[in-house]
Amino acid sequence: MKQILILALFVCLGAAFIDNDSDNFLAASPNKMFVGYFESWSEKWASDGKSSHLANLPSYVNVVNLAFMRPEGQYNGNLNIGSTGLDFPYDGKTLKAAISTLKQRNPGTKVLISVGGATFTNWGSLNEGAIAHFVKDFGLDGVDVDYEPTNPACSSNNGKVSCRTDQEFINVINRVRKVLPRPYIVSIAGFSIGAYGQGNFKSASPQGDHTGVSVNMLKAVGGSLDWIHIMSYDAGNSFDPQTAFWAYKSLFSGKITIGIEIPPEAWGGHVYTMSQVGRLGDFVNQNGGAGLMVWSLHQKPNGDVNANNPNARMVAQSACRKFNLGNCDAGLNV
Repeated sequence: MKQILILALFVCLGAAFIDNDSDNFLAASPNKMFVGYFESWSEKWASDGKSSHLANLPSYVNVVNLAFMRPEGQYNGNLNIGSTGLDFPYDGKTLKAAISTLKQRNPGTKVLISVGGATFTNWGSLNEGAIAHFVKDFGLDGVDVDYEPTNPACSSNNGKVSCRTDQEFINVINRVRKVLPRPYIVSIAGFSIGAYGQGNFKSASPQGDHTGVSVNMLKAVGGSLDWIHIMSYDAGNSFDPQTAFWAYKSLFSGKITIGIEIPPEAWGGHVYTMSQVGRLGDFVNQNGGAGLMVWSLHQKPNGDVNANNPNARMVAQSACRKFNLGNCDAGLNV
């Protein structure tokens, strides 16, 4: 009788760990992230927040970075997003409702405002007060600092990196963290080769004027960051995202995700395939990575969609299954 009871207990416990998604055996994992950048300019008009694409993202996109707010953006309250740099096709009231609905539907999802990007680079006029005000008014979880200076003029001499943007980058992180203390999240989108030029990675390929752009910031104020999302793309065919992961890991003890760009990549000739996405998911699982990131949820490949030219849904669902995030058959709804 005791043996029968024990067997029944194991059956019940096993059932609790089986996900409804036929490709998953384990229940949703709280430990891995799938980070999606959400392009404000690619959102569709919605009459109310609940019907927006943002509000209807699946739960496996458990970190959503809203792109992009200007570093010098103005926000004075009243949910007026007109001077922030964000380009949503609806007003701030609808945006707040969309964020609130998303978080109600998917309680484990974190939503951050991503500041900067390749276009918005006026970090010298950083308005961290407006950023913090925006975060709090819209019920966000923090800030993703996407620091992409046009010409950081980095150089490396015997493994010692120096960039003319070092102090500015340090100041940005210090100022953002000061106005948004923990438990607010502060992350960065780390440049592909941003941790090269030092230590075992002083000669890592490729090299360029952004080699090591994150090094001195991480040495000085890395403890103020919670996450790094490596922009492991747009760096050419010689770039290895696994090497970039270990380079950042040598400087930062927090959570690190590896980024994937939906093809075509902006430059460099490389295209992520589904086999490469799968290998990166395995690498993350085997080496203590925090998850995968995608730029972006809206980006679409040129030509026919297939395993060698994937769209965002394919990448997202692959990550979902690798990390057992649950509900992996759900579409992206963008």
